[in-house]
Amino acid sequence: MKSMPRALMIGALAISLIWVAAFARDLGSREARKAIAQALGFDKPDGVRIKSVGSPAGGDAVVEATIEAGFHLKQGKDGKWTAVEVRTGDRRWESIELIQTAVRKEKMLRTTAELRTIATALEAFKRERGGYVASDNATVLIDLLAPRYLPSVIRIDAWSQELEYKGTASGYRLASRGPDGKPGTGDEIVIENGHLVKGAAE
Repeated sequence: MKSMPRALMIGALAISLIWVAAFARDLGSREARKAIAQALGFDKPDGVRIKSVGSPAGGDAVVEATIEAGFHLKQGKDGKWTAVEVRTGDRRWESIELIQTAVRKEKMLRTTAELRTIATALEAFKRERGGYVASDNATVLIDLLAPRYLPSVIRIDAWSQELEYKGTASGYRLASRGPDGKPGTGDEIVIENGHLVKGAAE
């Protein structure tokens, strides 16, 4: 097949999807299809196939589904093909790069907010105990803070990497390694002694 600078290749992609649906009491396949299609921006729910609907518990349900979507691929000068757009409706195309950028930003903001929550708990711990948690281990930190000072257990960031903590009674450094999961690459999120010193501003 001839190489073209910009080629349109439409295919069906089956994506295993875990969907957490709020207020999932008596959730059926039809309602789940509509909710997933709406969340993904599909014009119609026809492209969503429900595999299973878990038993609702506490207003949540896990739904496994496959999604059919069209993709626009572009061939680079090196001959490699890259997906550049995804079709979410009959004629609606969305830039994959923009989607990735939006997801990355949301993850940065979510992780920053969770680190701030831990920092607030550390301040409460210090007020009551006279100093911060002295440890070089984030697991020890969370074990000491939850549930008295920290209502929910937060052990990993939005990229499923363990948080980092180094602290003494007088100061601490709380961090996420950021999107690439590597230290010292400039995309870390860091809070020191209650102050955000590196990361996304909310």
